[in-house]
Amino acid sequence: MSRLLAERIAHERELRVAEKAAFDHERELRTIYDQHERELRLQTEAAVEKTRDTQVAELERRLEGMNEFRQQLNLQAATFLTIDRWEREHTLLVERHTRDIAALAERVGTEERVTTRQDSAAASLEGIRSNNRWLIGIAIGLVSTLGLVALHVMGIVE
Repeated sequence: MSRLLAERIAHERELRVAEKAAFDHERELRTIYDQHERELRLQTEAAVEKTRDTQVAELERRLEGMNEFRQQLNLQAATFLTIDRWEREHTLLVERHTRDIAALAERVGTEERVTTRQDSAAASLEGIRSNNRWLIGIAIGLVSTLGLVALHVMGIVE
């Protein structure tokens, strides 16, 4: 029995040594796996960062191109008119021009009527002045005639 016990103990030791070797091997594999996993994650982070940088650069390039296009559109909008806008503004301009011409014609007509009235008033005043001279002449003649008649009635003059 002692030989059987010694064999069992030896076998148990061999199993324990093998188990320890298996655990050590598994620990080594786990360490290698963890190192590979860390390297893979670092590489993935680097690749993601590189891709992100490339994407940012591409977006900046596209944004710059779009800004240049927007500036060109603004310049074009400042120097060119669309047909719809031109027709709309032309119609408004024609309507405003027509209104201004009508208002100006009305003002000119009013000023012509005022000028005509002023001219007729000036002519009337001139006529009155001429008539006043004539009336003054008549009045002087009448006064002198009446004066002579009065003197004649009084017997001063014959």
